[in-house]
Amino acid sequence: MQDINISGVDFIPAVPSNSRNYSQQWVYSDMESEFGIARAEYDLSDSWTAYAGLGAQHAYETGNYGTPKLLNREGDATHQHLQYQPRAGQHERHGWLRGNFDTGFISHKVNVGYSARTTNAKNAYNMSLTSANINIYPPDEDAAPPANFAGGTFSDSLTTARSRTQGYLLSDTLGLFDDSLLLTVGARHQKVWVRNYNSGAEDTASRYTNSRWMPTYGVVYKPWQSISLYANHTEALQLGAVAPRNDTVINPGAITGIAHSKQNEVGVKGDFGRIGGTLSLFEIKKPSGMIGADGAYGMNGEQRHRGIETNLFGEPVLGFRLNASATYDCKQAVGVPRDNYTLGVEYDIKPLEGLTATALISHSGSQWADAANSKKIDSYTTLDLGLRYRTRLNQNDMVWRVGIENVTNEKYWANVDDTGIYLIAGRWPHAGSRGDLRLLIGGAERITERSTRSVFFRAKEPDEK
Repeated sequence: MQDINISGVDFIPAVPSNSRNYSQQWVYSDMESEFGIARAEYDLSDSWTAYAGLGAQHAYETGNYGTPKLLNREGDATHQHLQYQPRAGQHERHGWLRGNFDTGFISHKVNVGYSARTTNAKNAYNMSLTSANINIYPPDEDAAPPANFAGGTFSDSLTTARSRTQGYLLSDTLGLFDDSLLLTVGARHQKVWVRNYNSGAEDTASRYTNSRWMPTYGVVYKPWQSISLYANHTEALQLGAVAPRNDTVINPGAITGIAHSKQNEVGVKGDFGRIGGTLSLFEIKKPSGMIGADGAYGMNGEQRHRGIETNLFGEPVLGFRLNASATYDCKQAVGVPRDNYTLGVEYDIKPLEGLTATALISHSGSQWADAANSKKIDSYTTLDLGLRYRTRLNQNDMVWRVGIENVTNEKYWANVDDTGIYLIAGRWPHAGSRGDLRLLIGGAERITERSTRSVFFRAKEPDEK
């Protein structure tokens, strides 16, 4: 299902039936992603190792879109026609040196490294300037409004944004009392560079560059072999929020700056061999995107997340694995549920080696859909089932997966974007498969992935043949 624009109403609409898709027949999206990774590692001595890596990714999307803009509770809406073709290229490189040594009764584990990533985003579009009327409950079939306002050409997309992030890291983990007490101190220097473009020309008013040193520190204490108490603090520079790509803002699609985020965590971890778990308290602070009085989307707010998280994992019986987690967030931002629960289970099917049955139950709590806390999305629970098969082909690892999502046919709104404009539709019951191939070539590693397009199941309407 498509997302829905709710910027013009003061309520959350009822979820349409899963038996019909309110998207138009001319609406579609094709996505393709290709990536490659090469890694190398060399032992300089028994105590020191150098390693490096290179990676590249190319993402391509093309489609026709017609997101409904809701008008009333009866489901009346308008929509426009957007032909959209974004592309993104990304290159990444890193190099690290790690080693260990002792100074008296204190052990040291040292890491020194560098990493960098460059991204180039392009886009071309053709859209209609007029709207057509539809309804999302008994979905109306409507011809696509003529697209007559273009930006760029599909054969030569225009650059919309370029960014580069790079950083240096130096850290030392000091071990005392036979490593029952570990102290980590480190410093990271990051530089982030962002350039936005409008119709292929650089928008000099929205240039962003920021660099700074940021601390990283933490402590782990093991009063017993199976119990660890820990606390840590980390900071990071990252790309700011991307403005919505619609007519609700005056800077659609722009990267809105550079965000400086901070995270603190304190907790306990237990590992008893076949089963283990964690319990932690966390606080995250980061700038958030909001639409300003001038109609521009920018990092005009701040999100603070404070909560508790717990996780249980292990293999209580040979061949039967579980992973359960729960998160409770005391501070609710737009589109962030107060509570989340997941339970994942795996069971190895014998006698076929490598075949595993999987199940995942996910629960998401209610979410506020606007900054005024006047609109709320209901909670929901889904069940996914699948099979995974691992094998080797000419000394290379292969993994095949097949699964069915939302087996119970749950109707729900999954989320809302951070502007509160778009309701994000939940998943229909559908099946799909995926294959992963990991190749080892001369000590380097290359990973390829192939996914099938999902096959949707829906009930026939009474008037259908």
